[in-house]
Amino acid sequence: MMRKYAPLLACLGAVCATPGVAWGQVVKSAGGSEGMAGTFLSSLTERAEQIFASLPTLGGYLARLPQQFGLGMTAVLLGIVVAGLAAEWLARMLLQRSRNGIFARHAGESPMRAFFHAALLDALALLALWLAARIMVGLAGDPRAVPGQIAHQILLGLLYWRGFNFVFRIWLRPQAPEGRMAPVDDTAAARLLVGLNVVVVVPMLGRQALMFMEATGAAPAVIAAASLLVVPVLAAALLYAVWHWRREMAAWLSAMVRPNAALRPLKLAMAQDWWIGGLAFYLVSGLAAILAAVTERTGAARGITAVESLLLLLLLLETLIHRLSHHLPVEVPTVGDVVAACLRLALRLVVIVVATDAILVVALGMMDPTEWEPHARAVRLAAISAFACYLLWRILKYRMDRYMADNPLPSAGMPGDGDDDAPAAASRLRTVMPVIKVTAGIAILILSSLLVLSQLGVNTTPLIAGFSVLGLAVSFGSQSLVRDIVSGIFFLAEDSFRVGEYIDGARAKGTVEGFSVRSIRLRHQNGQLNIVPFGQLTHITNFSRDWTTVKFNLAFAANIDVEVLRKTVKKIGLDMMNEPQFQKELLQPLKMQGLVDIKDGSLVVRFKFTAKPKNPSMIQRMAIRRMYEQLPKLGIDFAKPPYAAAFGNFDSAARVAAQ
Repeated sequence: MMRKYAPLLACLGAVCATPGVAWGQVVKSAGGSEGMAGTFLSSLTERAEQIFASLPTLGGYLARLPQQFGLGMTAVLLGIVVAGLAAEWLARMLLQRSRNGIFARHAGESPMRAFFHAALLDALALLALWLAARIMVGLAGDPRAVPGQIAHQILLGLLYWRGFNFVFRIWLRPQAPEGRMAPVDDTAAARLLVGLNVVVVVPMLGRQALMFMEATGAAPAVIAAASLLVVPVLAAALLYAVWHWRREMAAWLSAMVRPNAALRPLKLAMAQDWWIGGLAFYLVSGLAAILAAVTERTGAARGITAVESLLLLLLLLETLIHRLSHHLPVEVPTVGDVVAACLRLALRLVVIVVATDAILVVALGMMDPTEWEPHARAVRLAAISAFACYLLWRILKYRMDRYMADNPLPSAGMPGDGDDDAPAAASRLRTVMPVIKVTAGIAILILSSLLVLSQLGVNTTPLIAGFSVLGLAVSFGSQSLVRDIVSGIFFLAEDSFRVGEYIDGARAKGTVEGFSVRSIRLRHQNGQLNIVPFGQLTHITNFSRDWTTVKFNLAFAANIDVEVLRKTVKKIGLDMMNEPQFQKELLQPLKMQGLVDIKDGSLVVRFKFTAKPKNPSMIQRMAIRRMYEQLPKLGIDFAKPPYAAAFGNFDSAARVAAQ
């Protein structure tokens, strides 16, 4: 185990022994022997002893501070903060009525207009803070002197804090829900405003303390000793902040998950458990700050702060995009939804690229800027490629979803009661569109992954070879699965069936309700749903293509005039052909085909017509109804069963006997 991690321990030991040297240079000069672990431990011990030995020096430094700053200068430095905050509060109070008026006028009809107008008023309060604080900084004297430098640092820190507070306030608006961007209630907004300010102020105080010590001439060992004492306290405060405000932030994040979002349960679970990542981030940040204090690298604090600021800005921008797009319809895809999704990905990629640079170069110092430049270029190209592939997928998905929404599939579920409720078959493109969508998504995902990995310097040839061997093994081990998939491809390519058509597949029959890559779903007319693999469809009989000829028999009395029956039925068929209700459905009119049988003293006559296969039974029912209404008026009676005549004679005899 020690031999496995010896190079890493050697790098850390060299960093501790040689502060200020980049990790990339250390890695170049470090060997892989087991003695490097001992070097690391001894270097770490020596550095720790030097730092703890500087604790008395730290006490002496703190004791000498009152000598460097008199009472008047101390009052000026404190006055920068007090005057700035007082000016900001006064300006906000004076503009409160105007802000409320903006929300009352524009919040209902134009929320974004109200948001930006109110933000401008809050920006005036921030400007008042800067003016008041800048006047107090001028009282500190020469900006090149120590008091002037300290005053300038305090001004920058104050602007940093109140700038974030300005952004947090216009997003949360604890007392103005009509202008709030964050999807939380008033109580949660007020608590979140306090929590986010704590998250910003706590690390800022640590940075200000370190810069104050550097400006006042503290030795590096003294600064390192102070960092080791302060960093655990600051890290504990940040961990407490994450834990204390975890529910309010979880409500914020959960509300931004759209109802139609992919992997919605997973996203909701991540939103509820965000605090785990927050605790891990600040714990790692604290350890990195301690390591930076040991190695006397001052850039670590800047890198950690940059990552934290990027995450906060990402949260705010994601919230703004959610507010702009949450009113979009969920059922029908829109261009706004595509734009919002692409903006989200672009923001996340920018944060990843900048955070990677801040962590590896600034915070950890694993590479110097010159060594990192080729890798940074590769990371940027990979991010651009990922965005381009995602943009292509979103455009294709939008077009396919829009087509499917404009051409809904016919329902093969509960049958209707009317004559016109038979579903029409879907078009060929609409039938195969779900399969095309899944195939295109998988193809874009695989190709974009290989492209991004190759641009990051990963050799993709072994991956392609490995997946090829895996695919070959799966094809041999799952021959039935391959047969089902291949059969389905040929069925779809030959346009053997479409959604909404009635087919007989030997093993099952019914209306095609849908299909996957492997199987087809058939809804029987009695309601049963049959799922049949494509490989088991030995042949298919499609009852819903082109046209269908319906033949049916009716029994008439033996004494009818067959020629009159033929002419009457022909007239009924021609009349139906000319009616708008049947004109588009009937291809050949109803006509009598001939006498087919003589049974039980009646004539069995066959009729037929040709129609489109949408709903021929409706046409048949209407034809029989008209024949029933018109034929008896012409003396053409329908046949009666023999027992009906017998019962009729019995009734007559009974009536005669009663008389």
